[in-house]
Amino acid sequence: MASGDTDAFDSNGDIYVNGGTINVEAASAFDADGTVQLNGGNVTVNGEKITQITQSRGGGGGAGGGRGVRQ
Repeated sequence: MASGDTDAFDSNGDIYVNGGTINVEAASAFDADGTVQLNGGNVTVNGEKITQITQSRGGGGGAGGGRGVRQ
């Protein structure tokens, strides 16, 4: 991420995670203007494995924006 950015993954459209391994440390892990879905794979945000991506919009994400739901 560039200096000042808070979103690890930022899309003007949709984000679909269908597999693989993602380890993210960010104030806001996922920010999309469209659909955000975790369909498979292993996603860890700030040291916590998540099972669902909660959507963040508008950059900062606030408290917990885009971080996900713990397993």
